[in-house]
Amino acid sequence: MMTALIVDDEPHARRYIRDLLLKDQEVELLGECRNGREAIAFVEQNEPDIVFLDIQMPGINGIEVAHALKSSRCAVIFTTAYDEYALKAFEVEAINYLLKPFDAKRFSEALNTAKDSIALKKQAEFSKKVMNLYHNFKESNSPHLTEFVLKENGIERIIKANDVCYLEARSVYVILRTRQDAHLYRAALNLLEQQLPAQFLRVHRSFIINTNFIDTYKYLNNNTFAFEMKNGEKIVSSRSYKSEIQDTLESR
Repeated sequence: MMTALIVDDEPHARRYIRDLLLKDQEVELLGECRNGREAIAFVEQNEPDIVFLDIQMPGINGIEVAHALKSSRCAVIFTTAYDEYALKAFEVEAINYLLKPFDAKRFSEALNTAKDSIALKKQAEFSKKVMNLYHNFKESNSPHLTEFVLKENGIERIIKANDVCYLEARSVYVILRTRQDAHLYRAALNLLEQQLPAQFLRVHRSFIINTNFIDTYKYLNNNTFAFEMKNGEKIVSSRSYKSEIQDTLESR
């Protein structure tokens, strides 16, 4: 069941739309408003799916109301006697534009368009929620470290392991380097090496790189490799890691 709101300063116009809506068993009328100020307050409180919105109203007009509602999820159908507002109506992402006087057939077409749009949006939101639940479940059951929890200036921040280009050892800390910035994380690099996902490769006693962020690499003919990462940083491996690096690069 979808829900609707009628906004019009003329009682007979509200009554006409109300009568048409009562013929559709898939839509419940939540209420009616006489002006833009009432409409904005009503939408914030009740979150209807569809708003039938007149344009020419005293005080806040329909275009201004639609601007205010852009952050909400409701579909706006303009109902007006003035066709010069059509372009502005679609600039504020209205679903449809009913020019008064409109008949039941034209009303039904606009309403069905809105219902289809809302159904697609709800399906997309549902699919996104399911995927997020799946990824969260998968990560929570992963034997590997999937995120770093940092506390910076009393604020907790989470850095996803997949967002880290490389890790660099610095005394009792590790620097987590992402594309945009770097963060200090109190841990030993040797300990983290055992916990990181498979795409992380130890290339130096001080560096573990995320192979997904390798832009280019080059063998330097002295048992070392030079890696250029996608964040622009360059890292040179040490000789003792040659065989592990070769095996990993050949399997990519």
